[in-house]
Amino acid sequence: MTTIVKLFCSAGMSTSLFAQKMQKEAEARGLDFDVKAYGLAEVDTEGPKADVIMIGPQARYMLNEVAGKFPNKPVKDIPMQMYGLMQGDKGLDMAIELLG
Repeated sequence: MTTIVKLFCSAGMSTSLFAQKMQKEAEARGLDFDVKAYGLAEVDTEGPKADVIMIGPQARYMLNEVAGKFPNKPVKDIPMQMYGLMQGDKGLDMAIELLG
């Protein structure tokens, strides 16, 4: 079964690059993941489809609101350093950890 990871940020631009790096890392590890990025405007429609929700650092202020909308899903913000260095491998590790 495919694990769905959705990343949300202000507009979804730089976060889409981070999502691509996470996706490439998942493929390199042979994991069945679907990692995509969206703008926060799409959280109500895309959030319910996610197994894990990650918030870009520039939208960290929305973390509690998003977590409140999806109390049964892991919701976490991406650390600024990980995001700034585009460490998709560490992002994937974080998503796996959030899944328990």
